[in-house]
Amino acid sequence: MTKIVSHRGANHFAPENTFAAADLALQHGADYIELDVRESADGVLYVHHDETLDRTTNGTGPIGHASSAEIGALDAGSWFGEGFKGAVVPRLDAYLEHLRGRAGVYIELKYCDPAKVVALVRDLGMVRDTFYFSFSEEMRRDLQLIAPEFRKMMTLNIAKSPSLVGAVHHASIIEISVEQMRRPGIIDVSRRAGLEVMVYYGGDDPVIHREIADAGVDYINLDRPDLFQAARSALSGVAA
Repeated sequence: MTKIVSHRGANHFAPENTFAAADLALQHGADYIELDVRESADGVLYVHHDETLDRTTNGTGPIGHASSAEIGALDAGSWFGEGFKGAVVPRLDAYLEHLRGRAGVYIELKYCDPAKVVALVRDLGMVRDTFYFSFSEEMRRDLQLIAPEFRKMMTLNIAKSPSLVGAVHHASIIEISVEQMRRPGIIDVSRRAGLEVMVYYGGDDPVIHREIADAGVDYINLDRPDLFQAARSALSGVAA
């Protein structure tokens, strides 16, 4: 059965990359929580997507220019809704401890020291429960040097060919778009290359969710875990 990877948590119903978004995603059937990692001025790892604090907190400027004391005092929920007022920007250690034993975690390194992430994940005993990606070639290179045994994902758009995902990028999971999934043979070719297949879909069309469920891929990276849970439940004949 296709595993649900909830992109920044249940971000349609709670402020992205917060404890509330993660908890709600799990209630909606998520198997994995996707998160983004950045680092404060004094070297603390945070779960935060943007380079700046402006969009999702009451802070301003680059997160990398702010101290952990400043970031810890921010409100990361009011922008989304009054009911989330006072939500914090989670520290990565606290967020992973919150999810340990409850869900897998897909960790995207935005910009941080990969060695700190590796040490934390190893200390928590979560190596088998996590996989990794970064759009930064530096982050990917350093992660591979430090932690060759960690599971890694690579997009077809970057790799150019499923045959290069493992050989060049040291990854065991390939991410493809819905359009790429529809190309005849792409899933079979990826599987013959020894890869797990993840489809990214950021929309909310139930028909497309059902199409992805029917395709039988290993993971779906999405924004609406509730909709895909309904699709895969219908496929298996189980009430959602």
